[in-house]
Amino acid sequence: MDESTRKGSGDSADEGEGRFSRAKEYVNDKYASASDAMKNQYNRVREKVDDVDFGEIGDQVRGYVRSNPGKALLISIGVGFLIGLLLRRSDRDEG
Repeated sequence: MDESTRKGSGDSADEGEGRFSRAKEYVNDKYASASDAMKNQYNRVREKVDDVDFGEIGDQVRGYVRSNPGKALLISIGVGFLIGLLLRRSDRDEG
């Protein structure tokens, strides 16, 4: 191997290392920004959940069920049917 061949292979190794460093920085920057965005979204959702009064919502649901028992029954049957379909599909996919 002559000197020009060795020098050329060294240049390509340096170029590859530079590309790797730039790619690593790019990925680290994207990871940091995504992580910050997720933390901010989590904090916003947590604040909204903290502001909800579940006791009041429960009272509203009870009042609706007492004033509309037929609708409440049909809604609960529909929700149960949909949940049953979803659970049955996931069982078929696994086995």
